[in-house]
Amino acid sequence: MPSPEYSPMECRRCGVCCTRHQASVRPEDIKRITAFLGISTDDWEKLYDDPRWEFDNYHLIRHVDGACAFLKYEQGLAVCTIHVVRPACCADWQPGPEKKECREGMGKRK
Repeated sequence: MPSPEYSPMECRRCGVCCTRHQASVRPEDIKRITAFLGISTDDWEKLYDDPRWEFDNYHLIRHVDGACAFLKYEQGLAVCTIHVVRPACCADWQPGPEKKECREGMGKRK
C-alpha cells in the first residue's frame, strides 16, 4: 500500500517535468533510441546529447527551447516523441500531487 505522502495519479500531460528535468540516459537507452529514430550515434551526439555533462556512462538529453528535445505539444497536451523507447528515468517517473512539477501542471490546466 502506498505511503500517505504518495498518491499515484494519472499523468495530465502538462509537460512540466520535461521542462524541469533533463533525462539521464545510459548507453543502452541511447542504443534503443537511436535505433527507433534510425540515426547514428554521431547524429545522436550532435542533435540530442548535452555535451556539458557525462558521468559514469550517463549522459543528459539536451533541452531545446527550455524543454527536452523530444517534448512536443499537440492540442495543448505534452507528447514525448520517443515515448515507446523513452529512457528508464522517464519510464520510472510517477506523477503525483506531492510532486511540485505535477502541482504546477495542475495549476496550469485549471
